[in-house]
Parts: sequence; C-alpha cells; structure tokens
Amino acid sequence: MTAEFGVTAWGRAWLRTIESVSVGAPNPALPQARSLARNGAVGLAEVLAGRIQGKVLAKGREFSVVITVPTWTAAQAGRVRAALEQAGAQDRRIGSGEFPDELVARLQDQDVAVASGVEDCVASCPCTGRRRPCVHHLAAIYCLVQRIDEVPSLAVRLRDLQADAADFDGPGQPAAAEWLPLTALDPDGFYGV
Repeated sequence: MTAEFGVTAWGRAWLRTIESVSVGAPNPALPQARSLARNGAVGLAEVLAGRIQGKVLAKGREFSVVITVPTWTAAQAGRVRAALEQAGAQDRRIGSGEFPDELVARLQDQDVAVASGVEDCVASCPCTGRRRPCVHHLAAIYCLVQRIDEVPSLAVRLRDLQADAADFDGPGQPAAAEWLPLTALDPDGFYGV
C-alpha cells in the first residue's frame, strides 16, 4: 500500500503535526478529515507566509477555514535559505520547487522545524464543533500535506516571510514564462495538417 499523505519528508513533517504517535489516544476526527481531503472536498485558495485559507465542503455545507501559522525567526529563515542555496548549487530541481527530502533532516539538525505544531496555529472555522482542532481544520492540513508533497517549496513559502513568491509556484501552476496563450497556436501547424 502506498502512502497518499506524506509521500515526501516535507509533507510528512506536516502530517506528523496531526497524526502524532506521542498522543495517548487517536483523534476520532482524523478518518473523516482524511476522507474529506482524499475525496476533493477541500480546496486551498491560499498558501502564503503564515496563512492557509481554504474551503471545506462537508455534509452539504461549505466551511471557510483560515489557519495562521507561525513563521520562522529571521535566523531560522536565514539557515533555510543558506541550506537551499547550498543544495541548489548541486541540484537544479531546487529552482522548480522540488526540494530534496534530505534537506528536512539537515534543517532539523539546525533546530529549524519545517512544520508548526497544530497547537501553535490559530484556526478559524464557522462550524459548531466543540473539538479543536475541528475536522475542517484537520482536513485543510491533510490537503496542505498533499500539496506540499506535490511541490515541497510550499512548506518554505508557508513559514518564511521573505520567501520569493516568484520562485514558488503552487502545484499545477507553472511559472508565467511556461504559459502559452491558446491564441498563439496555429492549429494547422500544430497538428501538422
């Protein structure tokens, strides 16, 4: 069985914040939250420095979820940038947002946590659930894990106030230079007719 959440070390760092092995009893909301994320009921509109915003469709209702995430200190962000620069000199994938998993361990050795604990985040959700974090908050984190697995640079964008958004395009969003307007294509020449 292959993992559907936390395929990369970057995604696993965030997954561990909600699926901690150190808790006494499992959170009963996790299976429902995983199901919502797995079945496309969660859409993330924003993943920016210190902020995740999305919508969760559950039981015929839409819930707007906003999660505020603590950003790195200037010293931590500097260590991350230095590690990325050093890795980028050896690995061209860094510029496209594909960060090697080894960087997570290197950052942890330098006391830089890739993910922030759920207890350190502030989430708002209009639901009436009494448990915090609510199922919608958890579903948004699962969706975040999937997106980070696709483009690990989102993990850096989320925690670094100085992250250059031009360097970190979200999943399925190629850099502007890669876009080609459809009107620029000649159908006859394109298909060799």
